[in-house]
Amino acid sequence: MLTEVAQGSKEELVVIITDIHEVVDNLASSVPKYDIWDNANNVYKRGDGTYANAVAATASGMKILAEVDHNSAGVPWAVGDYSLFVWFTVGTQVVRKGPFEYSVVGGE
Repeated sequence: MLTEVAQGSKEELVVIITDIHEVVDNLASSVPKYDIWDNANNVYKRGDGTYANAVAATASGMKILAEVDHNSAGVPWAVGDYSLFVWFTVGTQVVRKGPFEYSVVGGE
């Protein structure tokens, strides 16, 4: 996964999931979603920490692809650290993985 993204960018953040039990080999039908926590301000930038209100993602094989627009109502997110969480379903279970840490950096 990217560890840094440019302020105001729209980026695809990729999380690779590993099934140590080797039962699941494709997450395409797992209804993947994501949410993002703003570490500095202690608020969710996307989603609210629940699967029901998480943002839709896509999956390819065992990769979850979260396309994140780092703007809110046209305003670029602040430079700082953020935590990505991904959600997916396996049978009747709802799984949440993370945090996957990354930083929004300003232009030089």
